[in-house]
Amino acid sequence: MNILLTGATGFVGKQLTKRLVETGHHVYAIIRNEKKAEKLLSSLPSNLRGRLSIVEGDVTQPKVGITSSLIEELLYNKIDTVYHIAAYLSFDETEKQRTFQVNYEGTKNILELAKQIKVKNFFHVSTAYTLGKNVYANERLNPVENRFVNSYEESKCHAEHLVFEYNEFFHVNIFRPAIIIGDSNTGEAETTFALHGIIRSFKLLKRMKDRKGDWKQGFKFLCNKETKQNLVPIDYVVTVLHAALSSAQNNKIYHITNSNPPTNQKLFELIQEIIGFDGIEMVPTNYTGQLTKEEQKFNQPINVFYQYWENTVTFDDSNTRELLSAANISPLNLDQDALKKIILGNPAEQPA
Repeated sequence: MNILLTGATGFVGKQLTKRLVETGHHVYAIIRNEKKAEKLLSSLPSNLRGRLSIVEGDVTQPKVGITSSLIEELLYNKIDTVYHIAAYLSFDETEKQRTFQVNYEGTKNILELAKQIKVKNFFHVSTAYTLGKNVYANERLNPVENRFVNSYEESKCHAEHLVFEYNEFFHVNIFRPAIIIGDSNTGEAETTFALHGIIRSFKLLKRMKDRKGDWKQGFKFLCNKETKQNLVPIDYVVTVLHAALSSAQNNKIYHITNSNPPTNQKLFELIQEIIGFDGIEMVPTNYTGQLTKEEQKFNQPINVFYQYWENTVTFDDSNTRELLSAANISPLNLDQDALKKIILGNPAEQPA
């Protein structure tokens, strides 16, 4: 198949691009950054690079900023499926306008392009957290009137509704990954976001403690112990997205989530064990005691995640299990060995 893909240089997009070309598809990747495009191309085996075409464009521009001649080329080559992955991930409320520009207006722009080039399928990669402050989510559209944790969630919820407005022009599906972490087979992760940022901070803290030598025990980490973290490895996310080509059913939403997520306590005790650092004391995010200057400095950058550490969210993934069954693929089983590999992995210094 000929496939058009946005966000090809990001964490998910890069791995999906590799999977698609490895399985014989031709990918047209809309990329606005020439250096990232070159890096993506060079990451592929030389015998597969001919299956990747770089399309210079920007999702924030009408029809993603590509030329009329390129639109005609895409129409002539009969693009079967669009994977829309590009997004602006920020929890900073001062960036709400930018967040909506990329995540909502950008989705509208790629939908209009998809309509013009007459694609068969439009696969929109969203987030499992469009449910706002609720603690249970079905695989259906969430109300845009929900109370959201941040503008990122809100923008993605609005974009989902927009996608379904185009279902008269092509088949549409929404895929909602939860918290994406490294590869469960290799441990590799080209991101420093969320869990991988915490792991990196723990490692830096351990090195600081080792240098001081006499650092006291009980460094306070603000994180509710019993809350479960819905972690999904990147390889599972890509497997579901790839299986959609053969098994997705029109107008369905798919949760790419974890049915047996670990608690914060289990997760962070495992991290401490693996990196050899037992100096962390987990206290609730609403802790009212005194924090040292070092503890304040450590906890401050991660306070944007507190809302996700206070309540366990449960996701129904019945549609996804049905999709995987049709493709003869087993659902996620993120066991302790896989978690260890991911914790031991080497996150990149900067997000992809």
